[in-house]
Amino acid sequence: MMPSLRPSRRHVLRGYLVLPHAVPILVVMTATAAFAVVAAGGRPGLGSLVCLLSAMFGGQIAVGAVNELVDADLDAVAKPNKPIPAGLVSRRGARTVAIVGLILMALFSLRFSVEAFALCALGTSVGLAYSVWFKRTIWSWVPYLIALPLLPIWVWTALSTVKPGLFAIYPIGAAAVVAVQIAQSLPDAETDKAARVETLAVALGPKRALQVCWGAMILATLLAAGLASWLTEHPVHVWFAAPLACALVGLNIIIWGKNARSGVMACFPCMALSAVVLGVSWTTALFSL
Repeated sequence: MMPSLRPSRRHVLRGYLVLPHAVPILVVMTATAAFAVVAAGGRPGLGSLVCLLSAMFGGQIAVGAVNELVDADLDAVAKPNKPIPAGLVSRRGARTVAIVGLILMALFSLRFSVEAFALCALGTSVGLAYSVWFKRTIWSWVPYLIALPLLPIWVWTALSTVKPGLFAIYPIGAAAVVAVQIAQSLPDAETDKAARVETLAVALGPKRALQVCWGAMILATLLAAGLASWLTEHPVHVWFAAPLACALVGLNIIIWGKNARSGVMACFPCMALSAVVLGVSWTTALFSL
């Protein structure tokens, strides 16, 4: 028998870099930095910003590593090139990444206050619960509904004072959250259907899921623009951002029209960035620089 080839150090390093899901981390880190600038009146301070981003990074790599661990057996059949099935990252290594991430989240969020730590821990716990319990069910959107609007509330708790209007992100963001959740699960819809996993994207079917995704994000944009004059002091920020949020939806539709698979893969980045645009514009309208 031929001895199995061990992966090179370069491939192993790449496996660990890919493991936590780079695109969602980049989106969430960008949103965190943007919220920090608004919350601190334009000057969050380098130390505070580093701690804030480090806490979020720790939570996100823990969530991503646990997600890969939960999916490892299914990925071994459907996506054998992913880090764990490919042998680039061991299960023990993935668990180590998750533990290190949780330690980073705790250490850096506690730098602000116990309340900031509690909110960051809650958001991270919801992300972990998504992978362990909710991801492959029709209720997979619920963790998103809790965690995504929690992000700006956590940032303001850490750096500033939370205004009541900030909680309006929950009803306004509900439609955007549904859009983001569908977008993230769409690439796995065929695999989930074959495995009899009933996610919202599977229940709707690929084409209808895309249509619901686009419609939900446009609805969120219209709600934010319509309610801005009632609930914020500077609604013009939302009104300027709304066309950009819709343009990202339009971009995804154009990509899908040219190539359906590319459109599905581009759906999450487009919807996530659209949600970030709406969230940042809403908080900016509440706390104008």
